[in-house]
Amino acid sequence: MSVTAPQGFRAAGVAAGISAAQARDVAVVVNDGPSRAAGAVFTDHSDPAAPVLWSRQVVSGGRVRAAVLNSGCANAGTGPLGFQAVHAAAEHTADLLADSAAEIVLCSAGPVGTTLPSDTVNAGVTSALAEAGRGGGLPAADAIRTGDTVAKFAFLRGEGVTVGGMAKGPDASVGSVLCVLTTDADLSAEQCRRLVADAAAKTLAPLTGTNDTVLLMASGAAPTTPDEGAVAVLLNRVCEELAAQVAADTPDTGTPEDRQAHP
Repeated sequence: MSVTAPQGFRAAGVAAGISAAQARDVAVVVNDGPSRAAGAVFTDHSDPAAPVLWSRQVVSGGRVRAAVLNSGCANAGTGPLGFQAVHAAAEHTADLLADSAAEIVLCSAGPVGTTLPSDTVNAGVTSALAEAGRGGGLPAADAIRTGDTVAKFAFLRGEGVTVGGMAKGPDASVGSVLCVLTTDADLSAEQCRRLVADAAAKTLAPLTGTNDTVLLMASGAAPTTPDEGAVAVLLNRVCEELAAQVAADTPDTGTPEDRQAHP
């Protein structure tokens, strides 16, 4: 179930046509609440991609309704036009959810230097939201693959709380890392920020790619209020499992120069 294992979440992954191969390349993860608390860790790169610039602003507000992720285009090194494309995708997603673009996170991976194709992405988001459900976690994980040979996902259930996650690699040291984590624990935005920062620091390589994003969303849909420490243990174990899956996936991704050009 991946990111949809916790209560309150639905997801989907569809083939929109961003990448040349007719594979899934647009994913959505929607938080139906009742809470929308969120925190994230982003790249330390000196010139972050447009989706990172947008998503930093969104997460600073502490609330995220949905994350839209795509493969096939990193939208990095694209300047103002790239940022406009991200804004347009967020607005389109928000319109479909009857919500605010200020609570829509965008993540992209793929070749750098190309602006996100707005019409293609918007069509993919429309299809993905129409399909989104509790069974959509695995297609969503599949849609964010770039050089990965398999989708990467994990979830763990604790005492009254669940944590799920999906990620893309294949190697955190070359190319960008995208990771979406979900929990039905009732957490504050500050708790989300602290927990995801700690988990990322312990389990993932330094985030230095143009598009690196590790996002945690909390729905608050669990029937009980868990101890923060218990959530931290589950979150760290899920991140460890995702990191192990990334490390185990060693596809032929070409020369180091090729890999650096495809975050």
